[in-house]
Amino acid sequence: MHAQVLKYFVEVARCGSIRKAAQNLFVASSAINRQIRKLEEELGTELFDRLPGGMRLNSAGQRVLRHMQATLHEYHLMRSDIDALAGERTGHITLASMDSLFGDFLPAAVEDFSRDFPAVTYELTAVAPAEVAERVTSGRCDIGISFLGRLPAGLDVVARAPFPIGVVMVPSHPLARQAVVSCADCAGLPFLRSSGASPVHAAMAPEFARFWDSTAPHLSSNATPLLKHMILAGQGMAFFTKIAFLGELERGELAWRPLDLPQINAMQAGIFVASQRPLSHVTREFVERITRRMKQMEMAAAQV
Repeated sequence: MHAQVLKYFVEVARCGSIRKAAQNLFVASSAINRQIRKLEEELGTELFDRLPGGMRLNSAGQRVLRHMQATLHEYHLMRSDIDALAGERTGHITLASMDSLFGDFLPAAVEDFSRDFPAVTYELTAVAPAEVAERVTSGRCDIGISFLGRLPAGLDVVARAPFPIGVVMVPSHPLARQAVVSCADCAGLPFLRSSGASPVHAAMAPEFARFWDSTAPHLSSNATPLLKHMILAGQGMAFFTKIAFLGELERGELAWRPLDLPQINAMQAGIFVASQRPLSHVTREFVERITRRMKQMEMAAAQV
């Protein structure tokens, strides 16, 4: 299939609209519609359900989309490898991660990598921990960073480090005087919570899951920087790993205490990729860099 058709089809499938796809690709809607109609004629079947609210892939279209995504991935892989052979340092890195790594870890990793690979482009997406693995298995991202719990089949863990969830608060908080904190200790205290489902599976730690689901938070947000600001302001305590707070913990601005739940204290975070999908030259290099950085972060976390 022609590369232009691939690009048009994938964008319409992503947007659910020819008009939005045309805006994103800076081409006329009629040109995209003409190419999709031509493709449907060649295949002898419609690929979209055309609804009042937009375009939705039907079962045939979903099959075509999988083929096109694989084709585009192989094309970018080939281009990256050819560039590497030619001595050029170009490519595109796609990564999904839990939000807490977007404060310091990932910005520093990209800044460092860009010094050696200035032509590389990036697509870094913050999602809930439970959603990271799906982004990698579906091919939407090449790299995932999240908790290592019940990962689906088809993923290879390339790095792991112990990063359990604990209680983060200002040093003057009542719970900061304790060496270990229980969910019962947290009851009745102002609680700042990340939006969405509990980061800990109910089967792993039912006591924690019950607290998470039954306690009304003082504030709920899906933005870690906002929650960090509110914790520093003394507005409440929150459940986090040390990942997003290493600087504040080192400076003594915040305190972190482990929970009295062995299952949670055994939690690990890790970097993973798809088992059967080869990575481009620059993506492999980036994985090696963030693997070393995660090990450095593990050592730093052990000292605070």
